[in-house]
Parts: sequence; C-alpha cells; structure tokens
Amino acid sequence: MKQSVLIPVTNQGFELHYLNNENRPHGWPNKYNESSENFSQLESLFQLHRHDVLEVLVFINGECDFFCEGKTYSLKRGDVVVIPPYAVHKANIKRIEKYERVIISVSEHLMDDFLMSSPLMKENIVNQKTESSHVLHLQSKSFEAIISLLDDINNRLVNDEKNYSFTLNYQLFQTLQIIFDPASRRQNLNSKNALDERFASILEYIELHLTEPDLSLDTISSFFHLNKYYFSHYFKRNMNLPFYRYVSLKRLSFAVTMIKQNQMSIEKVALTCGFPDYSSFYRLFKKEYNLSPKNFQNEYKKRY
Repeated sequence: MKQSVLIPVTNQGFELHYLNNENRPHGWPNKYNESSENFSQLESLFQLHRHDVLEVLVFINGECDFFCEGKTYSLKRGDVVVIPPYAVHKANIKRIEKYERVIISVSEHLMDDFLMSSPLMKENIVNQKTESSHVLHLQSKSFEAIISLLDDINNRLVNDEKNYSFTLNYQLFQTLQIIFDPASRRQNLNSKNALDERFASILEYIELHLTEPDLSLDTISSFFHLNKYYFSHYFKRNMNLPFYRYVSLKRLSFAVTMIKQNQMSIEKVALTCGFPDYSSFYRLFKKEYNLSPKNFQNEYKKRY
C-alpha cells in the first residue's frame, strides 16, 4: 500500500489548477504521450494524498473513479467533489488524455471570510456535510455558470492579476455560492461503494477522539463491539489504509497546521495532537515529510 502524501497549499488566498490538453500544468510537458499507468506513477496527485485546506474538484470530462475517505464515486460531467482539509483521497483515471478537471484550493482564512459574509452559504455547507457525500451533482445551467466564472478567474490569473484582488475573490465567492446552493443540484448519488452507517460512525468517532493518546485499535474495536482483528481488516478494506496509518496521518496533518501557526512549542504540539511522546512524533514526522519538525517550521517561515 502506497503512503498518503501531504501536498502543501498556499496559506493565502486560493489556487486554481486546470488539467486538460490545452492547459497543462507547468513541468508536465509531453506526459500525455505516456501511458496512464506510467503517468500516474509519476504524478503524486493520482496517489493517495491530502491537503491542509478545503479543495473543490470540478469534473469536466473523462472517466474517473474518485476515492475519498472510504467512499468511491464514478464522476460524470457536472459533478463537483468537495474535499475537506486532511481528507485522504485519490483520483483513479482510465485515460489521462481524456481527463479534464479544475481544482480550487481555498485557504482557511479566505474561507472564513466568505462564511462570515454569507450565513446562507455557511448553512448550506453544514447541510452538505450531513449528507455524508463528498460529491455534488450540479444541474447543467449551474455547472456552465461556474465554468464561465472559473474561466474568467483563470484568464485574469494568467494575466498576472493577484489572487487576493477583490474581483477575483468575489468571482470565487460567487462560484462557491452556486456550488453549495441546494437549488443548483441534481439528485441521485452515483456511488460505487456507498459508505455503510457503521463505518461512517467509526470515522466520526476517530475525528472526535483523534487527539486522545489512548485512541487505539483495542479501544475503538471495543467501543463498536467488534473483534479487533476483524475491525482491522474491515477498516483497511473500506479506507484503503490500515487503522494506525490513517490515525497517524490525521494527527500529523493536524500537527503541520499547528506548527505553521507557531503558537506553541513543537514538543507541546506533539502532545496536543495525541502522540504519546515527542520521540514517536519526531520519528513519524521525519519519515512522512523527510524533514524534522523544526526544519519543516523553518522552511515554512522562509516561504511565507
């Protein structure tokens, strides 16, 4: 099983990434001439990974099975995937030359500003979370409206307009309003692997108890009245990751955010995030990011 990768995202404003034949990301020339298998091995975005911000994937074309937190969705044109911070996800695509999508990554600060400006959008996002689905199926008219807005945003960015300008932020705000508006959606979730209620409860339990040092295979399997060996296989089958690996990734991602904030010592961050001691945190952190926590913090300070 390949490890999940944390892909850092800008700490200010937002980022917009197109993927299609006309607009290839920088550094990927001629990759479309390679097989999908080789391309996927080279590109970390097609491996299990996670981000420290909200990510929205607007699916335009191709064949894609999208895995996110234990559920797999077969995407169609007009689908929008809402990926919460630190959610483990992966795009499985069949033909890279046909795959087209736009990814919007929104910083926590900007998203908070949007939600303060629009209580209705905040309410819609809360309601969307309760639906236990990461995919929204938009009506054609709504989908074309957000594509038009995103194209305009992208053209402005290409012409070197800063992504924190009022116009760009307002256009992004309009885009998100349409996406999260229940009136914009079609019904009927298309999920290949619907998440059963028990597994959804397990993920919720992990979120609630993530920072508690005694969160373990024994405690969680006992809480759900399951044999721990059965629980271990059950969890890995649904999540594509072992239980301990999933918990470690979640805690490390939480720690990354706290290290960036630089409001407490790294040793205290380790304990706050649920690690039993600093040495185990240090070992896992360095293995995951190829940097010590302190060096990671120093590198982040240089960038921002």
